[in-house]
Amino acid sequence: MNEERKIWCGIDISRNDMSAALDIDGELPVRKLPAQSFKRTLEGLQDMLEWCAARNAALPDLAVFMESTGVYSMEVLQWFQNHFPDIHVSVGNPRHVKHFIESEHLGNKTDAMDARAIARMGTIQRPRATPLPPPEYLQLRTLVRSRDDMVTKMRSMEVSMDAMLDKASVAYAAYGHAVDAMGRGIAKIETAIDDLVDRMPEIGRAVELMCTMPGIGRIAAVTIVSELGPFSSDFSRSSFSAYTGLQPVQRQSGTSVNSSHLSKNGSPLLRKVLYMCSVHAVKKIPSLACFHSRQVAKGKSPISARCACMRKMLLILRSMVLNKREFQENYVSSFRKKSKAI
Repeated sequence: MNEERKIWCGIDISRNDMSAALDIDGELPVRKLPAQSFKRTLEGLQDMLEWCAARNAALPDLAVFMESTGVYSMEVLQWFQNHFPDIHVSVGNPRHVKHFIESEHLGNKTDAMDARAIARMGTIQRPRATPLPPPEYLQLRTLVRSRDDMVTKMRSMEVSMDAMLDKASVAYAAYGHAVDAMGRGIAKIETAIDDLVDRMPEIGRAVELMCTMPGIGRIAAVTIVSELGPFSSDFSRSSFSAYTGLQPVQRQSGTSVNSSHLSKNGSPLLRKVLYMCSVHAVKKIPSLACFHSRQVAKGKSPISARCACMRKMLLILRSMVLNKREFQENYVSSFRKKSKAI
């Protein structure tokens, strides 16, 4: 069926359930769209598709739009792509979905009402299908995010231990045991990460090339690869930076407001890693240090200048991987000319 005539099914996903709503023709008020709740299982997904088909919304007419809810929506997306690959499925940015729901002024905040609004959002915006990264990238992403979560919690516990006055207390000893256990767990995850990277030549080569840039360590490179998935020349530079949330967003309203800020879409972990890497890279790469200084001289705040360096570093890493070239000292200054061909 023509893409413009798709019937959109909006799904609001929670831990155990998912509410689905159908926007058959885009004419009914959002509050009156048919909605039904199903179990968040593969069988529940099949029941949902049967419910849609009973309302004249089956393949090839059906398109699905759902809000990103981390592991829950990712699992549902995997079910769709593994068992129902012909269905158009899009996963939306939760912030954008939230703003759209608020703009509908629906009053009641329920899962069914959210699903109705998500279905109408799909009808109006017709988002593109969301591709699922290859399984090895998803596995790597799970390992990397688990490691980061454990490291963050371990550091927090270490800070709590430092703040304790009685180092001989039971609480201090309990924290110490927990920190040791988490340290061993982190070591096991890092071993699993190394094994996976070594088994996948494409990932291993990308990590190896990235590590040639000063300031980029192995864990940072693996994090970047896992969060972005396979690098492709079809993924343009502007789309690349927009996906990571490092794309500047302009705000202007008459003469009273004229500013810009980062979109902050995409992975917060990716931005955190790039920030830490940029702190070292600016010190070690003279041309990047000059770029940072020029941004500050233009009136940019230190954090804005830092974010500009993060974006430049990411685009250089993209160029390095696509061109299969190691980092060179003159890469930053000559990057603009070289990247035009990509």
